[in-house]
Amino acid sequence: MTKIKAVILAAGLGTRLRPLTDRMPKCLVPLGPRDAARPLLDFWLDLLGDAGVREILVNTHVFRDQMVEYFTSRASGGCRDLVEAHEPTLLGSAGTIMANGTFADDATHIIIIYADNLSDINLSTMLAFHKSHADPVTMLLFRTTKPSQCGISELDAEKRIVSFVEKPSKPVSNLANAGVYIFDAKAYREVGAMGAFDLGHDVLPRFVGRMRGWEWSGYHRDIGTLDAYERALHDAHGLLSARGADVHGRFPAVFLDRDGTLIEHVHYLAEPNLVRILPGVSESLRQLRAIGFRTIVVSNQSVVGRGMATQAQMEAVNRRMCELLAEEGAVLDAIYTCTDVPTTTNRTEVQQPNRKPGPGMLIQAAREHHIDLTRSWMVGDMVSDILAGHNAGCRGSIFVDTGKGDTADDGLEGLAFKRCADLCAATEHILGQERSVEDEFASPPEGKLA
Repeated sequence: MTKIKAVILAAGLGTRLRPLTDRMPKCLVPLGPRDAARPLLDFWLDLLGDAGVREILVNTHVFRDQMVEYFTSRASGGCRDLVEAHEPTLLGSAGTIMANGTFADDATHIIIIYADNLSDINLSTMLAFHKSHADPVTMLLFRTTKPSQCGISELDAEKRIVSFVEKPSKPVSNLANAGVYIFDAKAYREVGAMGAFDLGHDVLPRFVGRMRGWEWSGYHRDIGTLDAYERALHDAHGLLSARGADVHGRFPAVFLDRDGTLIEHVHYLAEPNLVRILPGVSESLRQLRAIGFRTIVVSNQSVVGRGMATQAQMEAVNRRMCELLAEEGAVLDAIYTCTDVPTTTNRTEVQQPNRKPGPGMLIQAAREHHIDLTRSWMVGDMVSDILAGHNAGCRGSIFVDTGKGDTADDGLEGLAFKRCADLCAATEHILGQERSVEDEFASPPEGKLA
C-alpha cells in the first residue's frame, strides 16, 4: 500500500522580505484578493490535498505563536494531521529531516517542499512520474533565465540527473531546482543519517546518478524578495481563479453529510473500526476538487450529546474516515459537527442554528473557508440535509439513497431538489450543471456569430 506524507520547510527567517517578515513568518505572508487574502502555506496545503496527502510536518522557528494558531485553525476536524517541528535553533533543511527521521516510519514516499515558493504544480502527476522509475528521488525542475543563481541539473535521455551544481559559474543547462522533491522512505532515512545541514549543498549532490528530474512548465515563483512578492500578489488572483475562486477569492463547495453519504450508516457510530467508505466516494471527491469545489462535511452527531460516544470517539471516527479516503487519494477540506440533541422528532424543524436543518454549520464553513454559498451544493441522505442546504441559500440540494434515513418525500413537498442513487450520481449531476454553465457562457466557434 502506498502512503504519502509531506514535509514543508517553513522555518526560514525571510530576511529579504523585511519589513513584512518583521511581524509574521514568511510562510504566512498573505496572497490573493485583499478581502480574502490567504497565507502562502494555504496554497501548498491545497496542492497536497489535491494529491491525497493529509499527514504533513511543518518546521517552525520565529513567530511560533502565529504558526501554532495557524495549525489550530487548519485542523479541520481530522482532515489533516499538521505536525509542528519547532526549531529554537535553525537546523537547516537537511537537519530538519535528521531531527524528524521517524516521520517516514509508516510511509512509502515523502514529498519535501520549500514553503517560500508559490506554485500551481500538479503533485499527483509528479508522484506518478516518481513511481514510474526505480530511482529513490525525484526533483522538480523549471526553466530559469538566471541559471548562475540557481541549483542547475543536467539530465540524460531517461531524465536521470547526471550532474547537479549550486549556483554554477558555467551552467550546463537552465533546468533549475524548484525546491520540491519526492523521496522514497528509505532515501529519506538515508538523508537523516547523513548528519548534513543543507539539502542543496550537502545532500542532493550525493544522489546524482540515482535521482530523476521532472520539469514543470506551469507557474512556479520564488517569493524571496519584495519585488517577487509584489508579482506573486498579482499572480495569486489568477491561481485562485484557476482553482474555481471568484473575483473575491470565494470558492464553491459541496457540503456533505457523513453517515449514509460518505460512509456506511451505522446507528450511533462510535467505533473507528466500523468505518467503511461507500463505493465511489473517493473518486467523487477527487472529481469535485479537480474542478474547484471545496469538499466539506457537515454532520449532526447527537451520539455525543446523548452520551453514547465521547467527543474523542467521534473525532477518532472522523480521523479514520479521512485516513481511508487518503489511502485512495482523496482529502476533505473540513469537517463540522453539531453534537446537540434534538428536542423533537421533526427533522424539518430548525431547533438549533447549527443542527441541520439549521444552516449554521454551512454558514460557519462559508465564513472560514471563503465559500460562495450561492454556487454550492448540499448532499445528504436525510430531509434535514436537503433543508439545511435550502436554508443556507445553496444553489441546490441532492438527496442520496445510500443511507437509512428519511424518504425524500417526507417533509420536502414543494421544495426543489435532486434525488440520486449515491454520491457518484450526485457528483455527475453537479459536474453536468457546471458544464451547462460553461456552455452557456462559452465563446462562439471561430467564424460563427453568437
